[in-house]
Parts: sequence; structure tokens; C-alpha cells
Amino acid sequence: MRRNAPRKQDFTIKCSKNQQDGAATGAKTMVTDPRDAIWAEAYQLHYQVHYALQIEHQLLSRWVKLDSTTRIMLAIASAGSALAGLIFWNNASYTVLWPLLTSASTLLAIISKQLNVIERVKQHTASASGMKTLKIDVETLMVRMRINTRFPIVLFERRLLALRERFRAELQSTDFDLLLTRGIRQAAQSAVDAEIKNRSTL
Repeated sequence: MRRNAPRKQDFTIKCSKNQQDGAATGAKTMVTDPRDAIWAEAYQLHYQVHYALQIEHQLLSRWVKLDSTTRIMLAIASAGSALAGLIFWNNASYTVLWPLLTSASTLLAIISKQLNVIERVKQHTASASGMKTLKIDVETLMVRMRINTRFPIVLFERRLLALRERFRAELQSTDFDLLLTRGIRQAAQSAVDAEIKNRSTL
């Protein structure tokens, strides 16, 4: 069982103007009935899933960079590294940097182990994959509603609720991440808003 799951507000955000405009545009093609609510909820879910996917992509990128940096530093600082011998031992002006490099690489290795970086990379890879699949499924539902504006209410309500349940399960399977900052959240929302704007202008 995962612990320290992120707060819901980390992934559920207030509808932006682009989102409201998009929902209104979709609703215009429908008679005022429960289908309007299904459309609006589907659009809201799509926005939240897209936002969560952007979060996962950015967190995955940061963890991969940390893992790659650690591996490179350890390889260079290895006692048997030919590169280390070529750079440091054959050039007297660089030998003073050797202790700094080894210390930095050792520190990075300790941090990487304590933060369980490899496991973090695996978790965010799986989460990003799950969110991407969910996003496609929500988009498919929305496409079907656009094609058939008189879609069966009960059936599509059931499908929408199932997608919402999958989203809830994806969030619950996500650990709290110390790299999740306000900057990442803002960048994720900006990316989603920009994509929605680009789609609306096509």
C-alpha cells in the first residue's frame, strides 16, 4: 500500500478560461438535458488527467536527470576509470579537482540511494503510462459524444464514472514526491492551457 499520497488539490485545479470555453462549445451542440452535465464532467476529467500527466512527465524528467548525473559521476570517479587517469593524473593542474570530484560523486551516490531514485523512476514511468492511457480513453469518450450528440445517457454516465474511478485509483497509487514544487504545477497547467488553446484555433 502506498503511503503519503498527494493531496487531491495537487491534481484537481480550478477550470481555466480555456477549459470553460471548451466545455461551453461542446455543450452548444446539445439540447439542455443531462447530456450537458456529462459533457462538462468529461471535459473537467480530461483537463485534470492531462494536468496530472504533465506533472508525471516533469517529475520523471527530473528523477531521470538525477539518476543519470549520479551514474556519470560515479563512472568518472571510479578508481579504475581510464578517463579519470587521463584527465587528472596526466595533468598536474587538474589533480586538485580529484578529491572534489570523488567527494561529490560519493555524496550523489548516498543521496541517490537514500531517495531510492531508481524506484522513483520506475514509479513515475508507470504512472505516466497509466495517465496517458486514461487521457486517451477520456478523449475517445468525448469524440463519441461529439459524433453522436444524442448519445444514450445511462450508458455514457456509466462510462464516465468508470473513467473517474480509474483516475481516482491512479492518484491513490502515487506517492508524495519531494520534487513536486509550485513551479512544476504552474508549468504543467501552462502546458495544458497552451495545448487547449492551440486545439481551439485549429
